[in-house]
Amino acid sequence: MALLRLTNRHGTSALLSTFGARLVELLAPDRDGALGNIVLGHDTEQQYRADPGPYFGATVGRVAGRVADAHFIGGGLEFDLQPNEGSTHLHGGPSRALDRVEWRIGEAPDGASAVFHYASPDGEEGYPGTLDVTCSYRLTDDNELELEITAETDAATPVNIVNHTYFNLSGDARESIVDHELMIDASAILAADKRLLPVGGVLKVAGTPYDFRLARRIGDDLPAGSGEPWPGIDSTYVLDQSARPAATLWDPPSGRHLEIRTTEPTLQVYTGNRIEPVAGRSSAPHGAGKGICLEAHRVPDSPTLPDWPSIVIQPGERYAQRTVWRLGAR
Repeated sequence: MALLRLTNRHGTSALLSTFGARLVELLAPDRDGALGNIVLGHDTEQQYRADPGPYFGATVGRVAGRVADAHFIGGGLEFDLQPNEGSTHLHGGPSRALDRVEWRIGEAPDGASAVFHYASPDGEEGYPGTLDVTCSYRLTDDNELELEITAETDAATPVNIVNHTYFNLSGDARESIVDHELMIDASAILAADKRLLPVGGVLKVAGTPYDFRLARRIGDDLPAGSGEPWPGIDSTYVLDQSARPAATLWDPPSGRHLEIRTTEPTLQVYTGNRIEPVAGRSSAPHGAGKGICLEAHRVPDSPTLPDWPSIVIQPGERYAQRTVWRLGAR
């Protein structure tokens, strides 16, 4: 595992790893200028290998999300995958998903960028076609961390790649994210069963604990009885695609603020409900509710979602997504 650090003129810096093309550390200033690490993670590759389940900071795929019964149907394709969550296929599989492999460092156009490449061979984790993936991070002097992911294939194959970073803007993983204020520009979530698999249709968030159209404290109304081991959120928000950011996050004590804009149609919001207690980066205590994922992505094909576009790409087509995390303090 090799590490690369990007730094801008404000002292903001992003530490990146070739193992899983992941964001390991993100140092950002609070309202007084003090730097703090605002993402969860580990110190070594061995720790990431021993604790793969949380997917801390990783590039996840080939298909992020859940595929029912590890059997993909969509876009004219039908094939079996490797299950790794009961009978479900989760986040690309158990052994050679994108978060479990070493990426090659590519040539960056400037010192503010890091480019990672991985060629996933035909048949890896059951997926057809060789998939060439590029993941690029760029840290600007406007305190924006830009993420661009592209992929091309030599045979029809599904692609839905996301970044699985957990944010805790306090800069102290001993603190929970329940006191953060969250806004999500979404009027609906995908309807799902207890296995978090889509059942068809959407649920309007109005009048429910899932409504974050106006910024509010996360812990004010967590969805009790959701079946989660910690009473948090793990839902797919269908973005309204308005002029607003897809989401904003604010930690009042530190003043740190995060704004997310993306090309993607949905945001998977996960409050770390199933993170087992573990000593994370610099021995920081990680556990349920210590970080929140705001994952921009597409919706994997499912017979229950016939009206959603297929995520299958063909030879000659290019998968591309762009997400920007804008950091600030107030």
